[in-house]
Amino acid sequence: MSFQRPPARQPFHLTLGALVLAGSLFLLAACSQIQSQTSNPAPVPTAVVITQVQAAAPTANAPTPTAAANDRAVGSARVSGNFLSANQAALAFQTPGRIKEYLVKEGDTVKKGAALAKLDTTIAELQVAQAQAALTLAQARLKQTQTPLTQEQQDAAKAALAAAEAAFARVSKGPLPDEVAAAKANLDRAKAILDQAQAAYDKAGGASNPYSALLPTSVNLQQATAGYQAALAQYNLAMNHPTISELAGVAAQLAQAKAAVSQLTPTAENLAMAQAGVDQAQAAVDLAKASLANAQLVAPIDGTVVLVGPKVGEYVNPGAPVVTLADLTKMQVQASVDELTLSSLKIGQPAIVTLDALGGTSFPAVISKIGLFANNLGGVTSVPVTLDVQTQGAAVYPGLSANVEFQTAP
Repeated sequence: MSFQRPPARQPFHLTLGALVLAGSLFLLAACSQIQSQTSNPAPVPTAVVITQVQAAAPTANAPTPTAAANDRAVGSARVSGNFLSANQAALAFQTPGRIKEYLVKEGDTVKKGAALAKLDTTIAELQVAQAQAALTLAQARLKQTQTPLTQEQQDAAKAALAAAEAAFARVSKGPLPDEVAAAKANLDRAKAILDQAQAAYDKAGGASNPYSALLPTSVNLQQATAGYQAALAQYNLAMNHPTISELAGVAAQLAQAKAAVSQLTPTAENLAMAQAGVDQAQAAVDLAKASLANAQLVAPIDGTVVLVGPKVGEYVNPGAPVVTLADLTKMQVQASVDELTLSSLKIGQPAIVTLDALGGTSFPAVISKIGLFANNLGGVTSVPVTLDVQTQGAAVYPGLSANVEFQTAP
């Protein structure tokens, strides 16, 4: 029997050393790779591939996304607003004046055309009378222009024209030679008398004689001086003719005479001017009567008086509201709806209106108008929405607050 020797075992330290060597070689290779990538970076890929995942088809029991979205959109929208009449008017006078009387009071029901209030018409009535008098005068002038004058009137007008023309020519030529000669002779005679009186006064001692004022020579000198001054004035007047005032006077007389003659036979121009005067006067009468009529406030619609403004005796300007009239049988509610809710509303959509003033009483309503102009208040954008409300005869008035609730549409 032979004895076999078992195989020799590798030393442990050799195996461990081999592992350490292998690890070192791996780390060295990795560092070389990193350094190579740092010095020579790899190019960026020009295309990216995205893996798409095919969605699974919905099962028969699962709801579609559209249906789920609609379910979330359906809801109840609530807004607040105020009642107003579908036919409401704030009435005012068209002319200024002082309120004389009211013919109605708040709460009265009136028909179209009924008188509501009146102004004091004293001034308006005087204006009508004045305009009527001017119209009568214009009509008389038109009739006179249309009617030919008698022969005697025509002869008198022509004679007056001839006299006015002669006077104008006479004054325009200035003084006649005979008039100048006569004025000069009077002036010379007055001068001679003055010289004689002066000589007699000087012979009596003149101013050196303390009694000269008592002598007749002093009186004669005063009279002669006055006569000379009057004669000089007449001479200057004759020499300075015609004056501006004299020419203006004869020119006015001539124009008046010509106008009278032109009226002897009516012309188309004269008739047109006379007719225009009548038309103008008639327009003034119509305007005055309109102002008088506007002093009474009349109801333009059937309705209820909901507000009476100024008191009797107060002065009101044109356009200032005096009486507010509303048709309470056709009421509406106007509310501001935010833009998010607006997208789910449409005309004809029903709603419920609740009135706090009647203890929470509700009335059916329907959207009749959606405004086209949005408002932004406090960062919230809203649009006015109007609803027609069936009040069924309830005591509902303009201005009362209302709560509106309607179902938003998908």
